[in-house]
Amino acid sequence: MKKALAIGLALSAGMLCAQEFKLGSQVSDFQVRDLDGQPVAFSALKGPLTVVTFIATQCPVSNSYNQRMIDLYKDYASKNVKFVFINANRSEPASEVRDHAKRVGFPFAVYKDPGNVLADRFDAQVTPESFVIDGSGTIRYHGSIDDSMEESHVRVRRLRAALDAVLAGKPVPSAETKAFGCTIKRVRKAS
Repeated sequence: MKKALAIGLALSAGMLCAQEFKLGSQVSDFQVRDLDGQPVAFSALKGPLTVVTFIATQCPVSNSYNQRMIDLYKDYASKNVKFVFINANRSEPASEVRDHAKRVGFPFAVYKDPGNVLADRFDAQVTPESFVIDGSGTIRYHGSIDDSMEESHVRVRRLRAALDAVLAGKPVPSAETKAFGCTIKRVRKAS
């Protein structure tokens, strides 16, 4: 009996750590924090099409995408696409995120994910890493913004292709791509 209980607890613990939001799955409501520490529900941020992107202040890869993220926002916000930019790094406090957003001229809000709870639910590993969620709440794309940190070397604009496909009611050509960047600096979980 004790052995069965131990196995059941181990399986339950494993499921708690497993990725909850993955390609093709439904995204339930979640909370992030604004940079003043106030909770904000995803249901208040999402739209008919929503992009969730994990970003950083100190990561050179994420920073190489600052202008491209601004351009994506400007190009697709008018098409009723909502953007939720999230910083899950334990090493980057809200004050630093606020200063960074102001310094680089982000026209959008950036939210914090204290304890990287949301990064864990999405199994986001790097910055930048994006997820496209359709109006039914289904993840239709997961991966990189494009295929090169160096903008002049970009050949495939993956996030734009995903957004264009979903907006046109078509399947996403490459629904899952390898995101690349700096590892999200997670809080240590008690074992």
